[in-house]
Amino acid sequence: MLLGLMLVSTIIFAQRKVDPMERAARQTEKLKKELSLDEVQYKAISAINEEYAGKQAAVWRDSSLSKEERRDRMRTLHQEKEAAFNKVLTKEQREKLAAHRSEQLKKHQSRMARRHGNHAERMQKNLSLTDEQTSKIKSIDKEYGEKFRALRNDSTMAKEDLRTKAKQLREEYKDETKSVLTKEQHEKWEAQKADRKKKKF
Repeated sequence: MLLGLMLVSTIIFAQRKVDPMERAARQTEKLKKELSLDEVQYKAISAINEEYAGKQAAVWRDSSLSKEERRDRMRTLHQEKEAAFNKVLTKEQREKLAAHRSEQLKKHQSRMARRHGNHAERMQKNLSLTDEQTSKIKSIDKEYGEKFRALRNDSTMAKEDLRTKAKQLREEYKDETKSVLTKEQHEKWEAQKADRKKKKF
């Protein structure tokens, strides 16, 4: 049942292991395809992505920065990068990029909503939940899904802090879910999780 939430937290740490320059190259290729960049634009966008990938990595490595200082610097770098993009892209390309980002956000939100609903419905079927219990599980899933997304998008937290926070959220999620279930339902839920874990190996 926790697979969706655990996957989100796993993605957080997997993303942090990707080489910044490799990520920058992927971003450039994606923009080239989405915006039909010409060769001059492609080279310019590539240089911008590499430049700011290096700057962002330097901010991450700077252990002298406080959480707030790191957040401020990352925000400033993001704004500078966007400004640099805008100098390279045409008005139509800027509008297309903004529309694409908006559409991606809507799709992501829709997927998360379906995932929340499907998860609660599976629990209802597997544990014989009442409609009231199912409704509560949906609310819990939505709440913690939003918390995990916020954590995933927080570029200011150190890797170890992210891991600690993700673990804390998983424990809170389990406690909230347990509070909705009866003793028998909770025991069955734990048994099902243990069985799925065994099947992975």
